[in-house]
Amino acid sequence: MMYGVHPIASVPLGATATGLVVGDPLRMAFRDRLIVWLADLGIGWPIRDLYNTGDNPDVSQGFVVLDFPGGTEDQYTFGAPGLNFWREQGQVTLYVKTRLGAGIVVRNLAESYAGGLRARFRNDRFATGNGTVRIVATAPMGGGHDEGGLWVEAVALGYETFNIG
Repeated sequence: MMYGVHPIASVPLGATATGLVVGDPLRMAFRDRLIVWLADLGIGWPIRDLYNTGDNPDVSQGFVVLDFPGGTEDQYTFGAPGLNFWREQGQVTLYVKTRLGAGIVVRNLAESYAGGLRARFRNDRFATGNGTVRIVATAPMGGGHDEGGLWVEAVALGYETFNIG
């Protein structure tokens, strides 16, 4: 399903390979990898973009969100202007959200999905742009919390990648 929309995601599958979606290569790589892990785990909840839209999400079923709060970049090699390596280190936060009050079964499902995704991302490596992303840490962020009518499970994904410039 190279050119379509993955049945469990609301983002194009293979966006980095097909060029159908233009955006930040790191963010696209994380989204593509999340699609793979959702399918691998049999999680049918969609990926939602809550940061680039004014629309309220459909909360009739749970969903997954990626947040990119940022990181740092330091020069790693010297002496080759324009071809030096720059080490970028940062965090991506993975949220598994469901309607507050949906019941214990759905809440437990959200906890299970967050744990499964955390395990899949642990020590993972995947391609981005002209390099590789390495997941250096995965950690749950608390034991779930309510947020604007939603139950939220959060997982921090520490990453490292090298850029050339």
